[in-house]
Formats: sequence, C-alpha cells, structure tokens
Amino acid sequence: MKKTWSLVIFVISSLLLMAFVAFFALNFATIKDIIVGLSYHPTSEMTEIRDSLGLTAKGARIFNATLPELKEKEEFNQICRDVESANAILGCYGGDRVYVYNISSDELVGVREATAAHELLHAVYHRMSADEKREIRDALISVYQKNQETLGEEINIYEDDKKEEELYVRAGTEIAELPEILEGHYGAIFENQDLIAEYYQGYIKVFREIEQKLEDLLLKAQNLEANITAKTAQYESDVAALNAEVDEYNNCAVTKNCFSSVAAATARRNELTAKSDTVSAMYDELSSLVSSYNDLVREYNENLLHGQALNMVINSASTSVSQPE
Repeated sequence: MKKTWSLVIFVISSLLLMAFVAFFALNFATIKDIIVGLSYHPTSEMTEIRDSLGLTAKGARIFNATLPELKEKEEFNQICRDVESANAILGCYGGDRVYVYNISSDELVGVREATAAHELLHAVYHRMSADEKREIRDALISVYQKNQETLGEEINIYEDDKKEEELYVRAGTEIAELPEILEGHYGAIFENQDLIAEYYQGYIKVFREIEQKLEDLLLKAQNLEANITAKTAQYESDVAALNAEVDEYNNCAVTKNCFSSVAAATARRNELTAKSDTVSAMYDELSSLVSSYNDLVREYNENLLHGQALNMVINSASTSVSQPE
C-alpha cells in the first residue's frame, strides 16, 4: 500500500513539475519582464512620463522591463549609436532597452511622452509572436493606405524588413482613428490610445503650423513681388512719358507762338502738374508695397529661424541653426 501511495505521489509530483515547466516555458518572456522590471527604479521625471502614458498592467510590465532612461544629448547619441543602426533623433530601442532624449521645451508639450510610447511599442512588437503579427497585418496596411499624408513618407524611408514594425509603432502613437482590431490590440498596452496620439499631434502641430505659416508668407511675398514688378514697370513708363511731355512743354514755352495763348500754356502746365501728382502717388504706393514686402520677408525669416530652432531642440544630432540667405 505504501508503494502504491509513493507511486501516486511520484506521478502527481512529476505531473506538477511538468505543468510548471510547461507554464514557465510558455510564459518565459512575461516572467522575465516581471523579474527585470522589479529592478527598475525610474527617476521622478521618467515616473511622471510613465504615469502620463496611462499604461495597462501589461504595458507597465513591458515598459519597466525595458528600463527606460532619459538621456542628455551627448550620452543619448553615444548610446543610441551603439544600439541602433539608424540615426536616432528623439529616442531609440535596442538590446531591449529604451532611451529617450531629454527634451525640455514649453512649446513642444508631449514630445517625451510620445517618444517613450513610440519606443515602448518597439519593445511590444519584438515580444509578439508571428501569429499575433499576422492577425493585425491587414489592419496595419489599411491604416497605412488611409494615412499616406501622415505615414507614407515616414514609412518609405525604412528598409522592407523594417517597414512593418515601424508602421506598427507609428500607427499606435500617431493615428487616433484605428480599425477595431488595432484598437483592441493597442488597448492591451494603453488605457487610452487616443491620448498617445494626442501627445504626438500636440507637439507635431507646432511644426506644421510653422510650415503652413511659411507657405502662406512665401505665397504672399511672391504675389506682392509680382505686383511690385508690374507697378514698377508702369511707374517707370509713366515717368519716362511724363519727362518727355515736360521736355516738350519746356521747349514749347521758349518757342515763339508754340502755345496759341497764355491760357493754353497754363492749361497744359496744370495738366502736367496733375500727371506729376499721379506719378508721385504711384511712387508712394510702390514705397508702401516694398515696405510691406520687406515686412513679409522679415516675418518669413523669423518663422524660418523659429522652426529651425525647434528642429534643433528635438534633433539630438543637431549642432547649429543655419541662417537664411
């Protein structure tokens, strides 16, 4: 009887061990993330960023497991050159670590949060199975096709084997309106994926507004320049015609019997004076147009420098701002 119970206990123990091994094997990545995450002690700034992302339990687990760090320019560039083949600007992911360029700007609110979310999704993607990637592939392609203006240029710079991953990351951090399957997928990482898209849209809006302002100013300047060119040609023609008429009048004034009477000479002089006033008014108008044109050029250059300065703020690789010619 004792041998029977021993055998039963042995079989049960073996089954339990096998079940434990199977569970551990199936959940190795999750268990590893939990263990690594326990050693993570973020700074107060990174804690604030993490909390602002509204992460689910799964999202927070993966985030902590990547041991995210804020880095200043020199250290950020050095680290990201070592972990990524591409030129990192705002953040990088490599060796299952996340690094975020520490940007401080009152204008670019949300840039660090959007970057942290972006790099987190790289980590999520690398944890996904082939089946999980296959399940959302068609939806990602649909998002890509519907958002060419936003995603087309960004995605096309990547090699073919990197495009899907980058599309996955950018769709989750830049696009608010997503297919239901993607809403559910990103919902397992972020409690409110729309909030993540708002972080991105919030800071990128600053650049888009400057770009639009530059386009508007350039168009106005070009139209005004064309107007000035046309009016200058008319002014020069009118001045030449007036000078010819004045010369004719002066010659006639010293020529006997050229004018039929004093009244005729006076009338002609008054006519030329009126034309001269018209030409003077045209000159004043041209001066005003040129002044307006110079104001537009000055405003354009100010906005251009502002945009370049902001690009320098978010570009960890930048060193200086070029002056416009």
